[in-house]
Amino acid sequence: MSLLIKGINTGVICHGNHFLALALKIKHQQNKEASFFLPALVLRDLLIALEYRLWQHAAESPTAQEQRLHDKRREAKKLRAHVPAITAEELSHADIQRRVAAVTLVASESTHLLFTFTLNNGRVVEIRVEENQIEVLIIAMIQAINNAGMHELALRLSSLLDFLPLYDIECRSAGSLEYDSYDQPAWKHRLFTRYLALVYRYSDDAGDIQTSGAVIKTRSTSGSEETKAISRRLMNFSPRLGKLKGRPCQVYIREMKVTHQEMLSREQCLEAVHQLQRQVSRNPR
Repeated sequence: MSLLIKGINTGVICHGNHFLALALKIKHQQNKEASFFLPALVLRDLLIALEYRLWQHAAESPTAQEQRLHDKRREAKKLRAHVPAITAEELSHADIQRRVAAVTLVASESTHLLFTFTLNNGRVVEIRVEENQIEVLIIAMIQAINNAGMHELALRLSSLLDFLPLYDIECRSAGSLEYDSYDQPAWKHRLFTRYLALVYRYSDDAGDIQTSGAVIKTRSTSGSEETKAISRRLMNFSPRLGKLKGRPCQVYIREMKVTHQEMLSREQCLEAVHQLQRQVSRNPR
C-alpha cells in the first residue's frame, strides 16, 4: 500500500562540512510516521522527477495556473498542520536501514506522482506525492540544505535537473573518440524528449585547436538560451569538460532526430558527435 503524505519535515545529516544525507520524515495514514535518509545522488533523482512536473505546470494556461496556485496554498496549509517532529537524536543516530539506495518514478498520473524508495535493507516502500504537494516538498528539501549552510550543494543540485547526461567525449586528432558513459534508467529517459549533441572547440595551452563533446537529453531546443546555459553547466559536471572552465571556447549544438520515446544507441549518439565535430573542423564559423 502506498504511503499518502499528510505532513513533511526535513533535516540534514552531515559529518563536519560533508553532506551525508537529507532526512525526510513524513506523516502518513493514521498519523503514523516514517523517516527516510537520502544521499545526494538519490536526492538528485527525486528532484529530477519533481522538477519535471513543475515544468509541466508552467505550460498550463493562465487560468489553470491561477487555480493551481490556489490549490497549492490550500495543500501547503494542510501539510503545515501535520508536520512531524525531527529530533537531533534522530539525525545523529540515523537508522542505516532507512537509507534510500534508489528512487524510481513508477507512475506519473494527472493527480499525483508515485515513487518507490528502495531501502538499504532491500525493502521497497511506495510513496504517493499529490500534485499540489510537489512544490512544498521541493522547498522543504532545498531549504533544509540551505539552513545547514550547504548553499553550494543546493546550487549544484538545482543545476542538474533540466538535462540528462549520457556521454562525455574527447575527439582525438586521428578521428577516434574516447568517452565516458552514464547509464540512466528508463524512467529518467521518459522525462526528457530531445537528444542533443554538443561539440566544444578550444585552443589548448600549446595553441592547438582541440574539440570535446557531449550527448545529453533535455526538453529545450538546440538554439535556446536554456540549452546554452546547460552547455556551460556541463563543464561543472563532466570531468572531461571541466578543463574548459574559464577557457574561451565555441560551442556547437545539434539536435538528433528521433521518433516519440525512441532511445538512441551508443553508436548513434557517438556518430552524431563525430559528424558534428567533422563539420565544425571543416567550417568552424
